[in-house]
Amino acid sequence: MNLATLRTVPSKLLVALVASSTLLLSACGGGGASTPNNASGALQLLPGSGSLYAGVPYTFTIAGGRAPFTVTSSEQTLLPLGFTVTGTQFQATPFNPGVIDSGLQAGEVPRRSVNIEVRDSVGTSVLNTFSVLQNFFTGYGEFYQNTCTQPATGAVQACSGQDTVLTLTPVSQGALYGNRELQFDKVRGDFQFVVEDPNATPQLVNQLRYRTDQNGIARARMRMTVAAPTQIASYKVTDIQTGTTTDYTFVIVQQAPSAVITLLPTTLTFTGALSTQCGSGSGSVFVFGGTPPYTATTTLPGILVSPTTLTTQGGSFNVNVPAGLSTCPSGSVIITDALGARATVAVASNPGTGTPPPLTVSPATMTLTCAANVGSAAVVGGASGFGLNAISSHPRVTAFISGNTLTVTRLLADGATGPFATTATIAITDGASIANLAATVPASCP
Repeated sequence: MNLATLRTVPSKLLVALVASSTLLLSACGGGGASTPNNASGALQLLPGSGSLYAGVPYTFTIAGGRAPFTVTSSEQTLLPLGFTVTGTQFQATPFNPGVIDSGLQAGEVPRRSVNIEVRDSVGTSVLNTFSVLQNFFTGYGEFYQNTCTQPATGAVQACSGQDTVLTLTPVSQGALYGNRELQFDKVRGDFQFVVEDPNATPQLVNQLRYRTDQNGIARARMRMTVAAPTQIASYKVTDIQTGTTTDYTFVIVQQAPSAVITLLPTTLTFTGALSTQCGSGSGSVFVFGGTPPYTATTTLPGILVSPTTLTTQGGSFNVNVPAGLSTCPSGSVIITDALGARATVAVASNPGTGTPPPLTVSPATMTLTCAANVGSAAVVGGASGFGLNAISSHPRVTAFISGNTLTVTRLLADGATGPFATTATIAITDGASIANLAATVPASCP
């Protein structure tokens, strides 16, 4: 075990050491190995000197001398030793010193010198001096700040749908520690930590790191789940430099949702230009009242809304109905605030009253040969937005429409199945009217 004296450790270090060489023999420091020590060498206490941190168990070894051994200390309230050891080892756990040595230099860890004396059965004794150093971060001062509805008695630490700012103050003997990195980990409960970035949308995470400011204060924002039931939640705080962890619990109270959300406007109606066209377009919906953040959802896939989350009052959601839908959508956009309050925007897409131009195909006739067996024509007018379809009356003539272009093909390789009719009628429909194209084709094509 290496207990080299640490005389100039900065006082702003958090120390929570558990020495890897420590052998835990008992909780209060007494006891020893059962093998008697009958050595006749000079009595020694190992190590001969060193630094002991408060709250950390240390193992000492007795060499030489004759068992049994009496072990005592010069500061019983600091290092409670007063027992007999029949073996070669004993364990001691010092307390935090209430009185420190005089003459310490600025920046040194507060400490108190203490003597450990071992006396064997023939009266030989050895006296070694050690320094008991204060162990930092004996606790955190914690404070919860929020806008929850507070009862007449007691205080609500957190409530559903709201943010709570957790303030932690690492303290040791009244000293605060600035620029100290702490890690917050969610253990259990309906909440998450908020990554606060003024240049980006806040992110919700289960783990967050934060450095204390110059006043030794760390703050972490926690966001409770909307409509979370009343519960006891927990989180863990880790001091990064030493790995020391502390678990904390707090109470989340379910808070009744507010019903006061104002939307402007509360209805959006989009009307098409023609009786065969669904209305399309976009509009802004402004949100006031309630408790941000707000979320927006739609009841129909044909109605689009962006963004899906709004973090401030007075902001707006954009509601959009795309053009070209075959079925006119009518539904709602539901706005929900952080406390579960809801408000609804009615959205309707209606066909217009205008009469569409007649559906026509140009040219209206074409002639195909076996060598030039593909022809095309333009389709215009009709009820746009409902889709166009082409149907051929001839078994060896196909037709399809891409955009506003009609393509007609006389298939080849008739074999011995012909001859076929020398005319074909192509019917083009928009779902409301029909236009025909007459095609002259060969009776048979090899």
